[in-house]
Amino acid sequence: MRKPLVLVILLFLMACGNPPSTNDEENPNSHYKDDEMIGTFLEVNETKQLIEVDISEWAKRDAEEPTTDEGYLYRGKYSDDTELRYEDGSPALLDEIKRGQKLLVNPPVQGDDEGEAEEIVLLDMTYEEKYAEVLSHREDDLKVVVIYENSRTMPSELDERMLEKLDPTPVGSWIEYDEDYVVDYKEEFEIKEFPVILVFDRQELLFKTYEREELEKYFDELEG
Repeated sequence: MRKPLVLVILLFLMACGNPPSTNDEENPNSHYKDDEMIGTFLEVNETKQLIEVDISEWAKRDAEEPTTDEGYLYRGKYSDDTELRYEDGSPALLDEIKRGQKLLVNPPVQGDDEGEAEEIVLLDMTYEEKYAEVLSHREDDLKVVVIYENSRTMPSELDERMLEKLDPTPVGSWIEYDEDYVVDYKEEFEIKEFPVILVFDRQELLFKTYEREELEKYFDELEG
């Protein structure tokens, strides 16, 4: 059994400088609080005892252009001294954290200074948060998601060019299957083989197929 963890925190900025302030109405990240550093778990290096968390949205809470591609990575060295728990207060273990899990790290890093975490909290996640990488983020656009197991076996007919033949033209996303993600897509969507093509709106899965031709037929029938 793993011991509870604690981090010696290093904030590694993938973009330089601190984001400037902005009008709260224009910033979708303005709901984040300065004293509550929240992000999503990326990975852990047990050999080096490092944990990495994507805190991009939290870091952009005061940014003028929060939708830009700059990324902010929280990297910390953990020890036996930090408390690791679930939001309801029950203890957690390091290997129970799945990629994409929403985490609260306390206390947050100030600027580029190193700090020591007192606790890591596995937060409850909404449906939208769990399925954020597959759901469409546009009100009027569907999203086509191709989930593959190995990029070397991905057929060329399923690349981004397949979207050009679809009307209305959807947004697209290509995701490598990860059984350690916070949602097991293979189980959740009853996937029998890879690659698989899925179609989502902003709320749910609408269509599943393993054939490009069936995807094109589905979009043709939408317009018909």
